[in-house]
Amino acid sequence: MHLRRPAAFIVLVALITVIFSTAASAYEGRVLQRNMRGSDVAEIQKMLEAIGYEVTVDGRFGRQTEDAVRTFQQDTGLLADGIVGPETLKALRAQGQNQVHKVRRGDSLSVLALRYGSTVADIMAANDLTDETIYIGQKLIIPATSYGEKLEESEAARKPAAEVESKGTPVMMTYQVQSGESTYVIAKRFNTTVEAIAEANGLKDPSYLRVGQKLLVPAGEEGAAVEDFAWPAMGPISSGYGWRTHPIYKNRQFHGGIDIAVPSGTDVKAAASGTVIRAGDMDGFGLGIVIDHGNGVTSWYGHNSKLLVKAGAKVVKGQVIAKSGNTGISTGPHLDFRIKVDGHTSNPLIWLP
Repeated sequence: MHLRRPAAFIVLVALITVIFSTAASAYEGRVLQRNMRGSDVAEIQKMLEAIGYEVTVDGRFGRQTEDAVRTFQQDTGLLADGIVGPETLKALRAQGQNQVHKVRRGDSLSVLALRYGSTVADIMAANDLTDETIYIGQKLIIPATSYGEKLEESEAARKPAAEVESKGTPVMMTYQVQSGESTYVIAKRFNTTVEAIAEANGLKDPSYLRVGQKLLVPAGEEGAAVEDFAWPAMGPISSGYGWRTHPIYKNRQFHGGIDIAVPSGTDVKAAASGTVIRAGDMDGFGLGIVIDHGNGVTSWYGHNSKLLVKAGAKVVKGQVIAKSGNTGISTGPHLDFRIKVDGHTSNPLIWLP
């Protein structure tokens, strides 16, 4: 004999079914966390990789993926639990939207492209820019990243572009380590600290970096960074940065700059804006100029035939400051160009476009 279920029990089961059905329709998919696997995990990894977080796309939710998710959550103001639920997924998908960025001091198209996972060319095309010049207060459309265009349409994707402040999303930019760079140089360039970079990337030894390594660089004060540098003169590099046999003394010495081979009398331009702190005869460096760009960064211009600025002068990027020459200890006409950070030389090719 079969007993009939009480009506109240049937109603209760129906209510529970409705509640869970509603929740499922609101968030289609499972909550992703450590030790899970699947194509949905791989999709999250692709999203993270597309916006600059270091993660391997293998469909396995391991420690690296958990750390990337947690960092993304911190950057976007979410609960940093390393778990991908509906809010985190929504925030990841929102990265695929066009955004409007208000330009502030220290911004450049290359910095914005890295920050938002876009490209300089795409940002220029979206804003009908004919060159890379932007100004403080300008509003720029940041086009959707390539991964965002492949995602399924959602409510967030149909909303109008949201205006964001300079700190943007994420608040950390991705930077790829170049040959000869140190954490200290990178921190100085982007107006942050070695400690902040080490913490953001979990570096046990901040002094050890690999060429090509991707770092999350936290935004410094007001997002400020040292101004992008331009070439002080155009010509072949006759001697690079690093150890070499000195062309005159014939012994092994460290060359703290790059030699740009140009004829005497060629215009030498300020690589970035700043204040001239030295201008005159600098012994073996010949007639030289030193410009202070702030944040501990200086640029040096040596072996000139004529100086056009004096100490204390304010100069702007691209301004002609000297005529190249062959003064000092030199084997021929060229410009010896150097960049120093707190008095220590840094490979100029890292700073130049």
